[in-house]
Amino acid sequence: MRKSNKRHLYTLIVGLFLVGMGLFFYRHTMLDVPLSESETVNSWMVEANLRFTPEHKHTPIKASFIIPYMPPYFAILDEYFVSHNYGVTTNLEGYNRQTIWSLRRASGAQSLYYRAIFRETDANESTLAKPPALKLVTLSENQQSAVDTITHAVRSSSADIQTFAQATIKELNKREGSAKLLVDNHFGDESVINAAVTVLNQAKIYAMLIKGIYLNARSKAEFKALMAVYNGQKWLYINPQNGSMGLPKNFLIWQYGAQPLYEVAGGAQKVVFSLTVSPTPINALTIAKARGVQTESQMLRFSLLQLPIHVQETYKVLLTIPIGAFIILLLRNFVGLTTFGTFMPVLIALAFRETHIVWGVTLFILIVSFGLIVRFYLDQLRLLLVPRLAAILTVVILLMISISILSQNLGLEHGFSVALFPMVILTMTIERMCITWDERGASEAFKASLGSLFAAIVAFKVMSFPPLQYLIFAFPELLLVLLAFILWFGQYKGYRLTELRRFKALAQQDLT
Repeated sequence: MRKSNKRHLYTLIVGLFLVGMGLFFYRHTMLDVPLSESETVNSWMVEANLRFTPEHKHTPIKASFIIPYMPPYFAILDEYFVSHNYGVTTNLEGYNRQTIWSLRRASGAQSLYYRAIFRETDANESTLAKPPALKLVTLSENQQSAVDTITHAVRSSSADIQTFAQATIKELNKREGSAKLLVDNHFGDESVINAAVTVLNQAKIYAMLIKGIYLNARSKAEFKALMAVYNGQKWLYINPQNGSMGLPKNFLIWQYGAQPLYEVAGGAQKVVFSLTVSPTPINALTIAKARGVQTESQMLRFSLLQLPIHVQETYKVLLTIPIGAFIILLLRNFVGLTTFGTFMPVLIALAFRETHIVWGVTLFILIVSFGLIVRFYLDQLRLLLVPRLAAILTVVILLMISISILSQNLGLEHGFSVALFPMVILTMTIERMCITWDERGASEAFKASLGSLFAAIVAFKVMSFPPLQYLIFAFPELLLVLLAFILWFGQYKGYRLTELRRFKALAQQDLT
């Protein structure tokens, strides 16, 4: 029976540890809850601005421009549409997302803003769906001849769609006869990509131009072009300058396709579209909280991070109490420290959070000393236990009031924190110290008192360690791991450190 109980206990310990650590790693790796409260995530504020002036006063205006939609490597944290009196709608147009601004009567210079905050993610897979059926475009005789020549040149040096597309880019960049005809002697990135798209489409390979910006620049940003190719299973991204494959991690895709980036209907003039980029590091915990509101993950929605702020502050304190109790366990069971109970040092440690150690120890000694004097006096009155405890409690409260009033008159603000001490615990400490004094002598009573104070100070230091406070609050499942250790250490029945020192002389005699 004893073996089965032990097996059950160790199974419980291992189960608690694995569940706690499993939830911890899942919350951190899958839900992106940071390990540090000060941890930040690389993010950028991107602002798009469309400016124009209507030709006539009070003319209807309908303006639109393309905005990013689920770009690889990035997630949109927040976005804003800023305008004056304009109606704003967003629509999906093919692979793009388009925002439309409309106003019945517009006069004077107009300025429309789109602001968004993008953060880095590890998701590098394209969210684009499978492309529609390819519609071949009829080319002129010269263009078709140039396409056939380039196709014949690259087909022998390619093995699949990827290498065929890369070879096409390299062939066009040679800037020779057929390439010049397709690119029209203007070998810019967009021209090369458009020519490559023409060649690939004629070979029944879906390809298109994409535009984006590099998020490593400050202030004004310029659009850069890449080519996207569908190989039958996924989208590939190819650099138009050298044919290298891959999407740069700091490249934010803004637009798919070669359609106009913006349009203004209503007789507008002096139309200017500009982009600015500004690095804006954001606290990772803030992102996790926002995801908890938006995501369907129950672990984030039903977590302490979603509670009101004042409730969160309360739990930040309460969740450290098991840690304090664990510290007392170590000090009592392994070190052999004598204290008045388990929870008294922990609660005194909580009071130290406001009083700090020096003033806390001073106030504790002061109240307990006066309380002991009163307790010895009550002994002479032969009171029963409950009336005696009630009397001591009343005296403790009167002492706390007196210290607060005296501190007010002496200008000692730290003295006000005496009200934070747990008065019932102080009462029981005085009672237990007096009983220990009577039964075991003054030395044992003072030994237990000093042990309690020392344990409270150690517990306070551990419980007030900010990184530990954050970890236990953001990952409350770590309490299961702590519980596993408590159950494991609860099996220890060996010598304590103080006992090894106490019996050291006896051990030496046995050796001799």
